[in-house]
Amino acid sequence: MISISACGSTEGVTVETDSELSVVSSTKSKGADDVDDAELHSSDTETKISSSEECSMKLLINEKEIPVIWENNDSVTEIMEEASKGDITVSMSMYSDNEQVGSLGKSYTRNDKQTTTHNGDIVLYSGSNIVLFYGSNSWAYTRLGKMDLSEAEVTELLSNGDVSVRLTSTRN
Repeated sequence: MISISACGSTEGVTVETDSELSVVSSTKSKGADDVDDAELHSSDTETKISSSEECSMKLLINEKEIPVIWENNDSVTEIMEEASKGDITVSMSMYSDNEQVGSLGKSYTRNDKQTTTHNGDIVLYSGSNIVLFYGSNSWAYTRLGKMDLSEAEVTELLSNGDVSVRLTSTRN
């Protein structure tokens, strides 16, 4: 089975599908995870993809855009793909004087690891909840990203009542 993501540049990529995968090809790609100078050979169907856009995601808290350094993992990729279909809006609730938590409305791939979170961390909890931290906690989470703000800015944003979060797809 072959899966082609909607994000990332695949300009000039030719993908041929068959039951056996030999090599993957990308002739003009961008991004750390792209493969160069190889080919996927087969005898059946050929699909051409022409796109020079790179996909990413924005986080808005109460409609204020927040700079985020996103993790490079399956959970973030799946959430970005979902956001590319339409914004994901989450009503967050304050919890335990150190975090905001809200349901994403569906489950995503988990890679939970016991971790201590810090101010600004964004994690996936139980596969279907997003958590934004303005304090610390130790639990098994899947890391999604880190807000690129000062500790004081994160605390101000998250510690004064429930917030609304919107995840939206962007194309560069």
